[in-house]
Amino acid sequence: MKSFARIVAMAAVAVVAISGAALAWSRAQGAPAAPAAAKQEGKAEVVVPFIGNATCPMQAGKPVNKSKFVEHEGQRVYYCCGKCAAAAKADPKAAVAAAYKESKAVGNKSCPVSGHAIEAGKSKSVSFMGHSIELCCADCEAGFKKNAYAMTIAAVYGVEEAKNKNCPVMDKDEVNGEDFVIYKGKLVGLCCGDCPEEFKKDADKFLAKATGK
Repeated sequence: MKSFARIVAMAAVAVVAISGAALAWSRAQGAPAAPAAAKQEGKAEVVVPFIGNATCPMQAGKPVNKSKFVEHEGQRVYYCCGKCAAAAKADPKAAVAAAYKESKAVGNKSCPVSGHAIEAGKSKSVSFMGHSIELCCADCEAGFKKNAYAMTIAAVYGVEEAKNKNCPVMDKDEVNGEDFVIYKGKLVGLCCGDCPEEFKKDADKFLAKATGK
């Protein structure tokens, strides 16, 4: 029995020694590389925002074509085809009212005009393209109306406007107020619909040009 106990004890010592050697080797080699997917987590993405209706008001459930729309006081209604859009052009105001019968609360915590926090009992609600946005006060309503499209995007996506005057992709061209990208929490204005794809090619450079940083 004593011999058996001695053998067991010696085996345990050997296991500990081997484990310690393996641990030391592992530390010498460094920590294992993170999986490729984990390395890409949190990577900034360029987003082309869209706040309009997703389906055609005239063809129930049919996805819209973003190039087919009618506009009234800055609010756009999108349609699936040119035929539907042409029919809606007879009365754009009615088209907007029909497409956006209800406004869904965005739930923004800060005012897109002033940047101030929204305080209960002091805020002012405004609606634009089916979205209900909170302003910090009634005084901001006029400022919102001047730039309602961009401010609605900023509120819906929870980002800050870069407020660049010129397109960072096409330096000499002014932004058109219709085309935007979102990158690293900034809403960047562009000059045309071709620029989002160009922006993606060197997003950090173009963001720096837009923000001056």
